[in-house]
Amino acid sequence: MKKNHLIFKTDQIQAIEKKIFSAGIFSPQRLMELAAKSVIENLILTFGKPSALSIFCGRGNNGADGYLCSIISHEMGITTTVIETQNDRNMAEYARLARDKCKKNGIKLIPFNKDFCIDSGIIIDALVGSGLRDIPRDETRDIIEFINKQNAPIVSIDVPSGVTANSGHVHLMAVKADLTICMIALKPGLTSGEAKNYCGKVIIEDFGIKVDDFADTHFGELLEINGLLKLLPERRQTAHKYNSGICLVVGGDYGYGGAPIIASEGSMRVGAGLTRIVTRPAHVAACLSRNPECLVNGVESIQEAQQFTKKVNVVVIGPGLGKSSWSEQMLKVFLEVDVPIILDADALNLISDGDLGSLLRNKRTILTPHSGEAARLLGCKTEEIDKDRFSTVRKLQKIYGGTVLLKGSGSLLCSDQSDKIFVCPYGNPSLATAGSGDLLSGMIGGFISQGLSENHSSVLGLLIHSFAANVARYEKLDRGMIATDLLDYVRRIINSTEVVVPDDNFSNSGMKVG
Repeated sequence: MKKNHLIFKTDQIQAIEKKIFSAGIFSPQRLMELAAKSVIENLILTFGKPSALSIFCGRGNNGADGYLCSIISHEMGITTTVIETQNDRNMAEYARLARDKCKKNGIKLIPFNKDFCIDSGIIIDALVGSGLRDIPRDETRDIIEFINKQNAPIVSIDVPSGVTANSGHVHLMAVKADLTICMIALKPGLTSGEAKNYCGKVIIEDFGIKVDDFADTHFGELLEINGLLKLLPERRQTAHKYNSGICLVVGGDYGYGGAPIIASEGSMRVGAGLTRIVTRPAHVAACLSRNPECLVNGVESIQEAQQFTKKVNVVVIGPGLGKSSWSEQMLKVFLEVDVPIILDADALNLISDGDLGSLLRNKRTILTPHSGEAARLLGCKTEEIDKDRFSTVRKLQKIYGGTVLLKGSGSLLCSDQSDKIFVCPYGNPSLATAGSGDLLSGMIGGFISQGLSENHSSVLGLLIHSFAANVARYEKLDRGMIATDLLDYVRRIINSTEVVVPDDNFSNSGMKVG
């Protein structure tokens, strides 16, 4: 079973480095030399040996790594040019030492100029790395803009310059890397949100160190699908449908009748024994013609709805629910059911608009907002959510309790079962289509109905849903995909004991330290 990648914030990694230095495993200088070696080795493994390297160096430790890269590439016979952001004033100690070595080795050092020309080869970004705290300086922004205009592969050391390592927020602009070599351990900002547009493939270089041996704690984990497929419930030979539970899907106000149909298909396709839809009477015929395996009931009043609150194992409410008085009545009725409740779409919007949020605190809930819904739940702008998705998911969980799944590129999970944030590494833009979230909610409900915990069901639903999109892309069938197209892939995945991971964006370096 492959272990999840552990995720550490920059201050946690600094504490780990201090312990490594104190233990005498590596000195700071040796660690930087190994970092430079890893960059060059992985660069060549990915792109082949270049004829030329243009290395952009800043004044901090990221710049020191860049200067040391230039020495290695120069010794390999690669035409190497170092472009400096400034002269050697105010340089960090290790950057100054590395720069001096470059000069002694006869490596060409030139100050940045907008008229500088890169004719061939590969670019290394060693400007800022994980040290960014605020908007990059004017000169650094000019260099970032210059780098991004070049027609050459770009390799960033540790973190693409302009990306905030802990949050993934991009300050105005960032280097758009094709490859990022992340040192010691994975940083949160490389895994979720806007920064994923800038990182390219991420290789984690741990230098052969068991990082968790030196860590007091870690921030989060990058989930891995294969080990978690073992969580799928065992199916006994004598099983009947009620052993796999009953999933109730509530939604489908006028004009939105398709959403609960999609959610119900998600529930059934992951193994729920029986799925019932409660919707507007106008949608009953459409639901039954699409899914005759479902029980479908049309309701108009609270009294009609209450008869379906018994004998269910899980409630999925929100797909196509709308924001009418009927919608609000349905939400109030089914929030009273004493089973796990998955809230999606308009169920979340109704909570953010009214006073129903207080009803969630003592419930077993799973909230599945995207950034816009999260912003409404927290009373802020979507831009604020996307600046730090990690803080957002933690804040939502603290306010509303239960499990929160913040959807998006690098979806995040936070629950009352752990103080860690879990990150989904799979998925692609094919999931950005109507009904995708409804399908996910139904899948999570289907797993809960079979007896899995809310936490395990959320993890499995999220990973399988997003991994299915990766399989579709691998088979070159992702363009034009609609939500229900995912179901064929979902069924294949849940019937596998292990899957080959296509488009895995995160990997460990194969570097041997010695």
